[in-house]
Amino acid sequence: MMGEQLRKYRTRKGLSQEKIAQLLGVSRQAVTKWETSQTTPSSDHLIALAKLYEVSLDELAGFAASADAKQEAAPKKNAILRANVTRIAIICQAAFLNATIHRPGEFEVPVQQVVWVLFTLVPLLASSVWMAYNLRYEPNPYQRRKNSRIELLYCVLQLAIALAGYYTKWYFATALLLMAVCFFYLFKINPQYMNRKLVKTKADTP
Repeated sequence: MMGEQLRKYRTRKGLSQEKIAQLLGVSRQAVTKWETSQTTPSSDHLIALAKLYEVSLDELAGFAASADAKQEAAPKKNAILRANVTRIAIICQAAFLNATIHRPGEFEVPVQQVVWVLFTLVPLLASSVWMAYNLRYEPNPYQRRKNSRIELLYCVLQLAIALAGYYTKWYFATALLLMAVCFFYLFKINPQYMNRKLVKTKADTP
């Protein structure tokens, strides 16, 4: 019974057995034995799994059937949609950051400065907040903190590139570099180090 619960909550979170083993510091075979009821996780591992899956120990053990039924009846979160939303926020931030480096030297009338702020700085701030807000999708607190540090480092790097482009006036080269770093972050750093995947892989299936 517990094995079925462990497998169900793992697949619900979209995590592979390899990822669970990595997060808990055990072998993949150990996770497989837990999910096939060959062995039972230790109390420490059970607590860690409950936090990771965001359920109570009773639900993990299968003792809270009514609560589990309510959770089953609730609409399931679309992991692919969330991944796409996260990527859109990252791309928007890079695009608006590129737009800010094209600031005119002097504004002829005050309204031009207001328009520039509304159409560049405000969207840049909004997309940056959106990126930070999307960090909440990571259920594991340790991975979430790691993602926060990685994303902060990425933002600092992009800001440094934008400032260099602003002062050198190499706008085209700066735009290419900003997008190159953005796509490297999306397609290399996100899936490999931040537990963000666009689609499920074979390893994610039970």
